Amino acid sequence: MEPLLTIAGAVVAIGGATVLLGKAGRWLWRRSRQLGHLLDDVLGEPERNGQPARPSLMARVAGIEDRVAVIEKRSAVIEHEVKPNGGNSLKDQVTRIDRALEPDPPF
Repeated sequence: MEPLLTIAGAVVAIGGATVLLGKAGRWLWRRSRQLGHLLDDVLGEPERNGQPARPSLMARVAGIEDRVAVIEKRSAVIEHEVKPNGGNSLKDQVTRIDRALEPDPPF
């Protein structure tokens, strides 16, 4: 009876270890796939099998910085036109026209 219990215990131990290794392997496989996707995003991917190329993270950031620089230049021009600056801005010209069109106050 003792050898039967020893064999049964060994089968249970081996089965438990197999299940544990299977779960650990599945966890490791999922994490390695996630790491692969992260690396693809950071490093970019070349064009393949009809899929367009994806730029790297640094190329995307550089593109965003370029667009922000254009927006900042445009906002500086707009800011120059909407604030009084001694007569050259749109704001100054509208104020001058408004004052010229005001009727004289009745006295």
